[in-house]
Amino acid sequence: MRYFSTRSKNYIATASEAILAGIAPDGGLFVPESFPRLDFSAWSRNSYREIAEKLFALFLTDFSPTAIQRVVEKSYAANFDTPEITPLHWLDDNTAVLELWHGPTLAFKDLALQCLPNLFDEAKIIQQIEERFLILTATSGDTGKAAMSGFSGKDGSLVAVFYPNNGVSTFQERQMLTTTSTNVRAFAMEGNFDDCQRSVKALMQDVSFLARLKERSIRLTSANSINIGRLLPQMVYYIYAYLQTVDKYGDPLSVVVPSGNVGNILAARYCKEMGLPLDRIHLAANSNKVLHEFLSTGIYDANRELLKTTSPSMDILIASNMERYLHLLTGDCTYINDLMKALKTDGCFSFDASLLDLYSSWATEDQVFTTIRRVYVDYGYVLDPHTAVAVFSASDSNMSGRRLIVSTASPYKFAETVLSSLRQDFPADDKGQILQLQKILGTPLPRPIEELWSNQPEDKHYLLPAQIEAAIEELIGAN
Repeated sequence: MRYFSTRSKNYIATASEAILAGIAPDGGLFVPESFPRLDFSAWSRNSYREIAEKLFALFLTDFSPTAIQRVVEKSYAANFDTPEITPLHWLDDNTAVLELWHGPTLAFKDLALQCLPNLFDEAKIIQQIEERFLILTATSGDTGKAAMSGFSGKDGSLVAVFYPNNGVSTFQERQMLTTTSTNVRAFAMEGNFDDCQRSVKALMQDVSFLARLKERSIRLTSANSINIGRLLPQMVYYIYAYLQTVDKYGDPLSVVVPSGNVGNILAARYCKEMGLPLDRIHLAANSNKVLHEFLSTGIYDANRELLKTTSPSMDILIASNMERYLHLLTGDCTYINDLMKALKTDGCFSFDASLLDLYSSWATEDQVFTTIRRVYVDYGYVLDPHTAVAVFSASDSNMSGRRLIVSTASPYKFAETVLSSLRQDFPADDKGQILQLQKILGTPLPRPIEELWSNQPEDKHYLLPAQIEAAIEELIGAN
């Protein structure tokens, strides 16, 4: 399996090359040259890890079977608190919640970012690379800590995470500022997530910056979902969940995905491209409904104010993986390059809406709060605000048949919002809120939370965009 840039067929890479590069030299994103069509019914008795091995074997063709087995064994083990890795919780006979937050940072990013460092290790062996890697990551809340957790203490890897100052939850920020490894560091940056993402992408294409790193035997890459090594692991849980959810293979199953940067829902669309019998793939947006409007009209317009919501991981206006989705629909690199140029220069572009095959809807903040309260009253189940966006979207659409709600974060990560939705009085501090939520849930605190409170967070590292390179120099110098 080879990989091409979304913007030009001139850039061809093997799986290991694409994973290590992160982004193509022309600024495009690596995509597989094809998607094999499969009858997944033969996988119905396989465990999560077995499905991961089979899927990786299809796309990581320059990795040996032994290397793939090592990646899977290291990535999905005791670092997840349940042997199912991504368990299902049924609300009713037709609605299941796919819990993607049983990893070390309590968010769905763990499913990919516990895997990506191990893919890096094997890719470096394949490519016979001994240089160190600098991994730059922009985050709207969850990717940052998941990347830091995955790469923490990894020899030869330095991780710099940039998150919008006052644009993540206090719990997410505490997670990123609490680390015991010097090779990973988080920085609060002035601006919003799109500003962080734009700065990271620009730096990854800065020829002089790359040359200075090369002089020090350091290569640059990313742990964001622009890296194909992030997307492939995300496909695993859709295959596993489908086989666990339907009564018989071939039954339709709709999936509802809370979306910001489009990577999570694109993984579902890739699975459908391979023949997984998914019915409707439904994008659930929060008040920053640029994606919903695009899917409804074909007009992508990021020229608007980014709203801060109670689902901060979705507070994004420019979704990187939209580029991969549009490439999947058209296969036209020149056209995609023109669209991305228009988005960069004008903040908008138009696309033939008749080609778009994702459904969508959006939820207001009031609807998020109401949904959290309603689901708790009706089912005794507690949602985080991102999952509440998806549950509202499922109930507000014309979706029929069995559906899968993709739950992207533990309610503990957003305790204040959850408690407010449940009309509870609660303390002002994070720890007090979490302990109060624990009483409602009636379950032991997850181990990552106990570990988090046992460590003291670092002081916040605050940056203006012009200070990014200096911050990176400091990180390199300390390691």
